[in-house]
Amino acid sequence: MNKKIVLGIAAAVLVMVIVAGCAPPESSADIVAGSAFITNIVNDITNGRMEPHTLIRPGDCPGHHDIKPGDVRAVNNSRALIIHNYQQNFDYIHQLKEAADNPGLDIVVIDIMGNWMAPPVQAEAVSKIAQTLAEVDPDNGAFYQQRAADRMEAISEKGEEVRARLQDMGVDGIKVVCGEMQAGFLRWAGFDIVATYGRPEDLSSATLEELIAQATAAGVPLVIDNLQSGEIPTLAEDIGAVHVTLSNFPGGFRNTETWEKALDKNLDLLEEALQQIS
Repeated sequence: MNKKIVLGIAAAVLVMVIVAGCAPPESSADIVAGSAFITNIVNDITNGRMEPHTLIRPGDCPGHHDIKPGDVRAVNNSRALIIHNYQQNFDYIHQLKEAADNPGLDIVVIDIMGNWMAPPVQAEAVSKIAQTLAEVDPDNGAFYQQRAADRMEAISEKGEEVRARLQDMGVDGIKVVCGEMQAGFLRWAGFDIVATYGRPEDLSSATLEELIAQATAAGVPLVIDNLQSGEIPTLAEDIGAVHVTLSNFPGGFRNTETWEKALDKNLDLLEEALQQIS
């Protein structure tokens, strides 16, 4: 056989092997989780007995998502889709239901109010997700419930630790203007919330002027943005305040893949910001 032909065939085979090796694998998950929060809890409670697929990336806004082929494949192969209550009316959830080929899929809404970064809300979420997992996988139900009980005890201890740190930081009564998605946690932490705002792209110039007037009149020293909603650093500049951005989900910042690590990172950022307030 001609040497050039042999070399051509070899090259073609090599390309086929490389392409095959780079092709995305079929997404397989026991649970499709609406957020990194749900994924973190599923991972902790199941301890490897279930594999979750995260729908929304930790740094993204849960209100904005375009479903991907991997999402559909994951839902097709999963036992349940677990979402936050605020997600149930989003377009991408309805689109996912329509695109999925899984008539036995359970769609479970974790119907709790409040910010999941706050320890009491986190504990309630763990309890409800554990109950869901026990119903989806009854053979391991007792194991999941025990893991949940252990996690809730750890959350309670973490909450006490965080309370003590917040007191040392002197946050009680400090006036802030913040993204509305951070308000629940900041109120639990002890801040005095003067005003809140939504996503930056939704703010009109009139609303921004009103925020500046409210913050200036109240003498607000701190503006707190929500990473997933977007930042408005100019608001802090306009009122002469310190600006800080916190994450509302585990994994929003590097090395914060768990609730505990995300909480600690937010506290570090708050402490740095408070040290800048004269």
